[in-house]
Amino acid sequence: MTAGDSNNETRKGLFIRTKKLMLEQDEILYIESRAKKVEIHTVGALDSIEIYATMEELESQLGDGFYRCHRAYIVNMAHISEYGKDSVTLTNGDQVYVAKKKYGEFVKAYKCYLEDGGVSSV
Repeated sequence: MTAGDSNNETRKGLFIRTKKLMLEQDEILYIESRAKKVEIHTVGALDSIEIYATMEELESQLGDGFYRCHRAYIVNMAHISEYGKDSVTLTNGDQVYVAKKKYGEFVKAYKCYLEDGGVSSV
């Protein structure tokens, strides 16, 4: 299928094999690693989905709009409402940690994301 390039960019999904579920990437707030499971926190009615996967596996499927700010978290930069030296606050009010080593790199990536029109849905 071909989508128009004007206002509706190609929508990206994340296929969750074990649940036979396709999740739109713009519905993902953040992904959290919990031992051998991963919890995908969403904005939709699902709220969160728990699956067996590695962060690396999911990270490789996600686009530039996502950033791994901590070994346990990948955030969707479209859903960041604010950030500080050690945490990011998402649009739903949840906070996730930012690793000290990753803070500078995170700020650069987030600024680039915003400069590239990251908040295009507004």
